[in-house]
Amino acid sequence: MDNTKLKVLVTGASTGIGRAVAVELARNGAHVFLASRSTMRLKETAQLISSAGGSSQIIPTDLRKTSDLDNLVDLIKKSSQRLDIMIHAAGVWHNDKIAYAGVALVDTPEDQIREVIDVGITAPMLLTRSLLPLMIPHKQGKILCISGTFASGGAGWLHYYVSKLALEHFTVGLAQELRQYEIQVNCISPSDTNTEALRKYFPDDAATAIDPNEIAKLARFLVSTDSDHLTGQCIVIKNKNVH
Repeated sequence: MDNTKLKVLVTGASTGIGRAVAVELARNGAHVFLASRSTMRLKETAQLISSAGGSSQIIPTDLRKTSDLDNLVDLIKKSSQRLDIMIHAAGVWHNDKIAYAGVALVDTPEDQIREVIDVGITAPMLLTRSLLPLMIPHKQGKILCISGTFASGGAGWLHYYVSKLALEHFTVGLAQELRQYEIQVNCISPSDTNTEALRKYFPDDAATAIDPNEIAKLARFLVSTDSDHLTGQCIVIKNKNVH
């Protein structure tokens, strides 16, 4: 591994926004640790990065499991004595068969609530806590969270709505804690994004949805030295149907 390259962790790197961000940063010279449940999809992302001339390392990780989180942290620490950028892009709003939408809280299965919250906010907090020792001593670093904007509110998928709002508040509080170490923490909150999952579950919305690559470009700015003056911000990106 080239020790001069920026070291980046991207969760949710197997698809959608996480994949687009990982490829964008690798294309621009970073070495990216790719974390997600799906080994096959991570390999696809790694191949895209390789084709773009970048470098990466896949670390299959179920963010719901403490043992997997510990393994992810251990592998990163063994690979590098520093972590320059941490991007929390993973989130759960569907499985292979259904979208977790249109269901009242009273009818939402407990295991689904735990999955959404564990991946959406618990894992980012635990990973950040464990990996900050690779940032704090260097008095530099960038942490970026990917939230979501809900034009119609949270009814029908309250667990996902709450997980994303919690991530935004985590961003603000963490930025306050880390200001003394010159580590910036920001958040991107996009509305509907034209991912594979959106096209599958909400095909009528795909035409007006945001291109993940546009989010990736903003992410690249927010983790660059050009944004050293920004911290604790949640930047909303809206699609063509949101005013």
